[in-house]
Amino acid sequence: MNKKLIALAVAGTFAGYGAVASASTTVSGFTDIIYSAVNDSAAAAQPCTAVTPVTSTSNPSPNSCGNSSEGKFNADAEIDVISTVGAVTVRVDVDLQLSADSGDSGSIEQALFAWDLGPATLIGGVFNNPIGQEAEDAPDINFTSHSVVYNILDQQTALAGNNVAGAAVAGAIGPVTLTGALLNDINQSNEENSLALVANYSPIAGLDLEAGFVTQAAQADSAARLTVPTSTVDAASLSGATIFGSAEDVANFNVAYSIAGATVGLDYMTAGAIVDSAYTIWGGYEFGQGFAARARLENVSWDSGLASGAGIPTITGLSDSEAITFYFSYQATPNLLIALEVKDGDTRQAAVDGTSTSGVAGALEAGLNSVSGLSDGNTTTLEFIATF
Repeated sequence: MNKKLIALAVAGTFAGYGAVASASTTVSGFTDIIYSAVNDSAAAAQPCTAVTPVTSTSNPSPNSCGNSSEGKFNADAEIDVISTVGAVTVRVDVDLQLSADSGDSGSIEQALFAWDLGPATLIGGVFNNPIGQEAEDAPDINFTSHSVVYNILDQQTALAGNNVAGAAVAGAIGPVTLTGALLNDINQSNEENSLALVANYSPIAGLDLEAGFVTQAAQADSAARLTVPTSTVDAASLSGATIFGSAEDVANFNVAYSIAGATVGLDYMTAGAIVDSAYTIWGGYEFGQGFAARARLENVSWDSGLASGAGIPTITGLSDSEAITFYFSYQATPNLLIALEVKDGDTRQAAVDGTSTSGVAGALEAGLNSVSGLSDGNTTTLEFIATF
């Protein structure tokens, strides 16, 4: 797994994916093509503006609009420009997306400078979230889909791609690399700031330990939206932040160990609200000749009080969300990776207010799924990552 940008900056290295470069400037990037086959029972993103609730506790998810990912190709791309003059490196990453729902689009993923001050590195701008184990870009992660911990962090950060805005200072203190950051509130919901602290330690070859903590302002929830008329639920309101407010302060611990072609890892987080805890356990093996296989187990334990208060339905028997993922890849050429992923999720939740006919139950599950990035049912993807 590639290190995130701040760790790269501490090492004084800005590695691209390819080699279109001059003495001081490197242009690199990738394309990510994914074909998805989704089981019809999966509660994935809905392409319509309203969701009609179902009337059975066996399938309380709103699913009347079909699945927007079924049998579809999706294409993403990124172009990265990195330039170094003296002690200052400037980086701009531009994301390009194909979106059937909202049209093709482009956005800035990262726009930053890193100033090497000798004992420390000063970083400023928009950059990848330093909290959590998993990187942002497709060539840098171990699976086709992001982990549940990454998804929760991404859902909490207002900027696209789990990015944050602010300034960070990183440096080594003995064997430990410490990173401290002053950020815009990661949800960017008010004028307050977030503070982040990350510690990295590699006591032996192949073993990487990381602990991180980021503050986040409490954001009053709008969970009363769950009491909308039960005939329809506005899909636009089914974001976790809209329904539940912010997750408040987030703590994360992750570890990865690699030896003789095998790698195992754990990514664990807890938060002040919404999520009681979430974890990802994964492992993989590089067989040689370009072949690799990995497996991942994920779980989210929800805060039992995430939607309590005046005018908010009573939630009973809230169950954990879970997923298991199997992944196989082949490095066909140095710049083309082919991957097959099979992911099965279980996010079905209990009834709300003791009734199975209320649209509130479906709205609740859709809101939880928007936080975790998980969905019910099986999703199979075929992925092609081409780098330059």
